[in-house]
Amino acid sequence: MKYKILHCFIIALSCVYVHAMNFLEQNPQYQSYVKQAKLYNYIQDSKAIKHLKRKWNKKKDIRIRIFGDSHIAGDFISNELRTILGNINAVGFAYPLMPPYHQTLMLDYKSENFDVLDSRKKQYDIPYPMGGVIALPNTLPAFIQISINPKQIHTDETLFTTYIVFKNSEPTPAFLVEDSKQKKYVIQTSQMQHWEIMQLSLSFPITIHAMNDKAMLGGYFIYQRKDNNIVEHLGINGVRSDIWLKWDNAILQEELGLFDYDIIILCYGSNDAMFNTINKEKFIANYHSFITMLKEKNPNALIVFMSPPPVLVPVGSSKNRYQLSPTFHVVKEAMRKVAQTEHALFFDIDEFITSTGGKTTWIKHGLSKKDVHLLPSGYKLIAHGFYYSLQNFLDSY
Repeated sequence: MKYKILHCFIIALSCVYVHAMNFLEQNPQYQSYVKQAKLYNYIQDSKAIKHLKRKWNKKKDIRIRIFGDSHIAGDFISNELRTILGNINAVGFAYPLMPPYHQTLMLDYKSENFDVLDSRKKQYDIPYPMGGVIALPNTLPAFIQISINPKQIHTDETLFTTYIVFKNSEPTPAFLVEDSKQKKYVIQTSQMQHWEIMQLSLSFPITIHAMNDKAMLGGYFIYQRKDNNIVEHLGINGVRSDIWLKWDNAILQEELGLFDYDIIILCYGSNDAMFNTINKEKFIANYHSFITMLKEKNPNALIVFMSPPPVLVPVGSSKNRYQLSPTFHVVKEAMRKVAQTEHALFFDIDEFITSTGGKTTWIKHGLSKKDVHLLPSGYKLIAHGFYYSLQNFLDSY
């Protein structure tokens, strides 16, 4: 009998999700920091807020998308949000391959004979899909293998509804997709030189073989069949807030409309503020145009502006001395103005850092670099500040 009891106990343990400690649980000394975080509410229609609150309280079918620059590209803010939520069961959108110095902790990539291009590079005049990253073979044979990280995606499912974004300049087959169940699918264009989306049901890991050296991949949407909990990120180092203008409008609109999202976060501004002057009116107009598109495709989503940390630029040729960019406050206040006129939420990272001792304190505590960037621990603390302020905001309704 004792062996039977022990056997049942072991089975029960195996079915329990082992909670991964988040940054704040490992570093309780920053509890007081998090309590300084504020989320400014400029939303007039409370229906969307109440809709999110119902889902948020259940922690079920919550979809969060984050656009941004280098502060997002490292996947530290987004991944810490996943850890806090604890029940992430799908990937959402992911790049076809990660550019150098970028990462996603949800997926593991292996590839051979593929190049990666991204839309920040001026030398490539290519209509990019959403996110602005393309993978294309430089010679054949070429493949990309994608595995889902079980430490990040918590589900017993191996079969995912997967949308593959691709383009081919020839009518011949573009890619052969093989999943872990040895099912094979040939992807072929119906419109040459146009981005398209192919929907498949795939068991991961999968391998995508290039069948044509002119074919391109633009990303993947990887979902559960229902009740998706997602925190995805679309960050590119070095980009400004108008980077979306380099993305092909037709496929961008199609991709934005594939699924409804509950929260869309925009975390740009650092690279806009790297210059001594800025066209404030153009900056605001471009933001308004992007928000209009996002709202049209995701009408129930709460839009959140996340301002950049203090933008420090080198003094002369020195890499040891930094000063605040002269346009930093102009950019930050322009973002706040857009948030107000677009009836969105505004999370001020600069204010959060200032209220918890400032840049110098964050550097001393190993939360920030001396330049514009934070350290991974700092980004994780930002995630907790945002989560705390969002929870307080929802609790007030």
